[in-house]
Amino acid sequence: MPSTKPWRLTGFAAPPCAGTGKNSSMPALRRFLDHATWGPAEFLQRVIDTIPDPIFVKDRQHRWIAVNEAYCGLHGREAEELLGRSDPDYHPAEEATVFWEHDDRVFASGAPDENEEVVTNAEGALRTIWTRKFPLRDEAGEVAGLCGIITDVTRMKERLQEAERLEADHLKQQATIDAQATLIDRMAMPVLQIWEGILLMPVIGEISHLRAALALENLMESVARDQARFLLLDLTGVPIIDTAIAHYIVKAVKAVELLGCACALVGIGPEIAKTLVHLEVDLGRVVTHGTLQSGLAHAQGRLAQQDAGARGAKRGAVGLKR
Repeated sequence: MPSTKPWRLTGFAAPPCAGTGKNSSMPALRRFLDHATWGPAEFLQRVIDTIPDPIFVKDRQHRWIAVNEAYCGLHGREAEELLGRSDPDYHPAEEATVFWEHDDRVFASGAPDENEEVVTNAEGALRTIWTRKFPLRDEAGEVAGLCGIITDVTRMKERLQEAERLEADHLKQQATIDAQATLIDRMAMPVLQIWEGILLMPVIGEISHLRAALALENLMESVARDQARFLLLDLTGVPIIDTAIAHYIVKAVKAVELLGCACALVGIGPEIAKTLVHLEVDLGRVVTHGTLQSGLAHAQGRLAQQDAGARGAKRGAVGLKR
């Protein structure tokens, strides 16, 4: 669009003379224009043509009365084809309706308006734009039109959507990892029924605080579900133990006892024994055994005694009735 074409902001007054306007830059502008080959109108057109964002000016009938080169490029048309026309002449009805709706907001309120919109460009492609519209006032202060500036945010929005998608994928993957970690923690300390009324929880690997909490929850559920009478907590596979984990063990023993289930610790090696002594962990009345075999024998003997006692009490009750 050659700069020698007439200025396209027809109908608007040129800048006021030096000293008559409110803009303190006017004297310098007037001196510049006095030595330039263009008039004020052509100068203003050159200024807005240097801006890469599309710029347009509309009257209150929604007609374009000024545009810059970027706006012409958006439509793929010369300025002369746009001036005096309006959005329905070059845009689908649904797009023009949105444009006019926000024009009317500026005309009615006299306040700026911003909106994210979709526009069909000269190649027929849909672009996402951010349009800012500002009221244009006449000498009386009345809104005579508006000036709009468009920024194409298509790539920015695509990147944002891609970032949101990646974040969603990351959260989904993290949820899967967390679920797998929880499953592994549960599997690391399963609760097994090894004899009628007797449960075994073999503890394998290092015990984290999360794993200990999950183990306690799993243990309580298993004891209640299976109506267990004795629990063997096997520490053979535990390489190291600290104060917090030791307290978790004591807590687990007390918890199952509250459910009517006796408990014994088995597989306590020399290192764990030293650690428990060094930490001054009070195991109270907790029964301990060096091996699983001895612990199982103890549990079986304990249950056999209970069963024998229960049978004797039952025979005694029957004799009293006779």
